[in-house]
Amino acid sequence: MPDPLGTRLRAERDRLDIDQPPLAVITARAVALRRRHRLVQGGVAAAVAVVVAGGVAAVMAPSGEQAPRPPAASSDPGGVWTDENVTVNGLAHLPTDLPGKIRDVEFVDADRGFLLAADCAGLGSCTNRVYATADGGRTWAMQAVPAQLGSTDAASVPALVVTGSQVALVAGTTVAVGDPWEVSSASPAATPLPGTARLYSTGCGQPLLAVTPSGLIAPPQQPPGISVCWTSPVRAGDGSWWVGGSSGGKAALSVSRDDGRHWENHVFDVSGQARVAMLGTNVYAFLVDPASTPARLLGVASSEDGGVKWGPVHPTAGNATIGGDAVPLLDGRLLIVDGVGHWLVSEDRGASWHRLEGLHQTMRLARTRVGYVAYEMSNIYTAFSVDGSTWQKLDAQ
Repeated sequence: MPDPLGTRLRAERDRLDIDQPPLAVITARAVALRRRHRLVQGGVAAAVAVVVAGGVAAVMAPSGEQAPRPPAASSDPGGVWTDENVTVNGLAHLPTDLPGKIRDVEFVDADRGFLLAADCAGLGSCTNRVYATADGGRTWAMQAVPAQLGSTDAASVPALVVTGSQVALVAGTTVAVGDPWEVSSASPAATPLPGTARLYSTGCGQPLLAVTPSGLIAPPQQPPGISVCWTSPVRAGDGSWWVGGSSGGKAALSVSRDDGRHWENHVFDVSGQARVAMLGTNVYAFLVDPASTPARLLGVASSEDGGVKWGPVHPTAGNATIGGDAVPLLDGRLLIVDGVGHWLVSEDRGASWHRLEGLHQTMRLARTRVGYVAYEMSNIYTAFSVDGSTWQKLDAQ
């Protein structure tokens, strides 16, 4: 008499249909993982942010050790990782390997975006390529680049800047706008800044410029008494423009509420430089020490009335760092990455911070026209988010 259990097991086994990935997919995954492993091995041991006495302190890893990485957050391209309502959505496969390194990503709207990759031979010549997406970063198509911006030295790789409904390539005082590209140089402005303008500076302490659909212009007035090192990529909710930097060695901000005709300064009693994060009438000043790389976060001050009045500076404990821009979340929290890969949130307007666990190690966040971009996520990913809470990996590396 046949064994019923054996017969059933054989039938179930026969119904199994487990396909192995194609050899090319397995090879691509192995190459990407090996490359990421080499990048991590070659990195410098960095500070690990921990919560101490209501703030963030830094514990330096002993010489030769590697900073701990989130648990397996990069090994499964199609996964979803979440902690405290911050979610990273994966791809169905490893991202498309573009030549060079992704240097800049900008989105005109939630679907239409642009990516700049630079393929550099050490510190020498770089080949710059621009890619465009019309589906939120799921597919990319290469665009032609003007000859004078397509090949540059490493210090002159252009930046992507959105102005109006167009994207511009900017390097120094040379700008190429639109498709097809129209190349021009900076010119003075005798009128207020147009609503399509995006503030831009060629370097810390250099004159403030603005990118417009017709090229680079200078605002009617320069912010007085402040060395500008940071410019907001977007206008605030009330239409104001913000820049940050230092004044007399102190962290300082300047705001124009009349399209660049006049500027108002606010100087904080902290040595360093200031950057701004905005959401509605909430404005946050992040005070940093630019002498360190990544920049050390010194403290946070906030305003609830669009920057008219400011609360006290909440000093940040220890040697915590900040990688790029801060993200004010819709639920009132602040989100940053700390410059060595960890995601941190504050529930009290920057007075204290704690780490999110299990998310991808990420080195920099950047504000864009319609959201935020995360760079060097697990060393191989770039991700985009409209609100800072839900992130989608882009199909490009």
